Amino acid sequence: MTRAALYMRVSSTEQAREGDSIPAQREALRQYAQEHGMIVAGEYLDDGVSGTRADRDELSRLLRDVEAGRIDIILITKLDRLYRSIKHYLNMMDTLDRYHVGWLAIWENYDTTTPQGRFIVNSMMSIAQYEAENTSQRIKQVQRYKLTQHEVISGTHPAGFRIVDKHLIPDDNAPHVREAFERYALCGNLNEVMREFGGQYGMPTSKPSFKKMLQSPLYKGEHYSGIKDFCPAIVSEELWNDVQKKLKINVKSNQRHVYIFSGLLRCADCGGAMGGNTRRRIRGTCRTEEHQYRCARHYNYKPCRCINSKSIAESTVEKYLIAQIPNIKLQYEIGEEKRADNTAKIKKIERKLNRLKDLYVEELIDLTAYKADRARLLSELDKLSQEQPERRAEDLRALLRPDLWDLYGTFTNAEKRMFWRGIIERIEYGNDKKFTVRFVR
Repeated sequence: MTRAALYMRVSSTEQAREGDSIPAQREALRQYAQEHGMIVAGEYLDDGVSGTRADRDELSRLLRDVEAGRIDIILITKLDRLYRSIKHYLNMMDTLDRYHVGWLAIWENYDTTTPQGRFIVNSMMSIAQYEAENTSQRIKQVQRYKLTQHEVISGTHPAGFRIVDKHLIPDDNAPHVREAFERYALCGNLNEVMREFGGQYGMPTSKPSFKKMLQSPLYKGEHYSGIKDFCPAIVSEELWNDVQKKLKINVKSNQRHVYIFSGLLRCADCGGAMGGNTRRRIRGTCRTEEHQYRCARHYNYKPCRCINSKSIAESTVEKYLIAQIPNIKLQYEIGEEKRADNTAKIKKIERKLNRLKDLYVEELIDLTAYKADRARLLSELDKLSQEQPERRAEDLRALLRPDLWDLYGTFTNAEKRMFWRGIIERIEYGNDKKFTVRFVR
């Protein structure tokens, strides 16, 4: 007897359409197999998956069973249940022909044994592909319009927000989310922040999801597509940017030792991380420990991948940085002088962008002119933003405090690490024993 595979598919936009539902397809296919004396070798269901996708789980399983010789014919209700892309359809037909497996659309009448029949099938696939692409384009247009109106396009919302009249507004958990951002900006340790906030106040419980939450621009009021003022901001842009920088050098927890410059020290020769380790010395009955850093690519790989064989003591790095404090003050003071000029220029360009959008919406300029002018203004804005200092005034005041270094002597290693991460972006140390320090602007 003929072994038949019953394949069913419905996309999310078709689930409510009469006649295309999964129960209707299953009942029709089972009845057809029974009436024609076929054995149902398996049922394959892709629910809520577009026909333009080739990487469907159940369709892939079906093709694996074809290659294993378990199927003689594939039953579908309509041709577009298989594919809405002629390229993917032809690729599948190569596989079916190779294993001498046919297919049959029980609600449509196709004859692929003749040139005319194959022509009709290819024509119908082209039409199905056109309809799918046209539908996709309409959906994207609707979504773009909704975004310009600052409306959400799904029913989900991040922690700290709720949806009211299709718009995101902060909810009662917003202060706790802001506190999580502030906490991470202070300690730079994702595990530590998760222990305090993970799974509470609607926040994620897994590390990847929590990191993704901290990376979401919605919290500074910006949509992923770059739309400004999409929703009320929960955190300031300055705080959000600070968190993004620290996420790139997230401090890893170490139960035994806290390395002050973990994540900050990089090898000047290969650009890789310089890992912390503890050197123990025993002199008589006295035991001492000294933290030091060395290039991981030189010491952790055989053969080594970097020429930098030098180690640097933590205390040496501290002394060098403390001597550089006058340079830090100078950079901050220069940055404060630039701040007013850049801020005014940035606001001016943002106003031009808003006017440009209004001109396009009112159809006073065409799409080509809009894209060209927008790209030019965004390029200018990006350049000014990179030059714009992001350091808060209170950080500068803290560096100018006369009693700072008296306080620094009382800090724990964890507190020292927070302090240096607040003013330093990167420290490079090479085989030539020279330092290069990049301060946070």
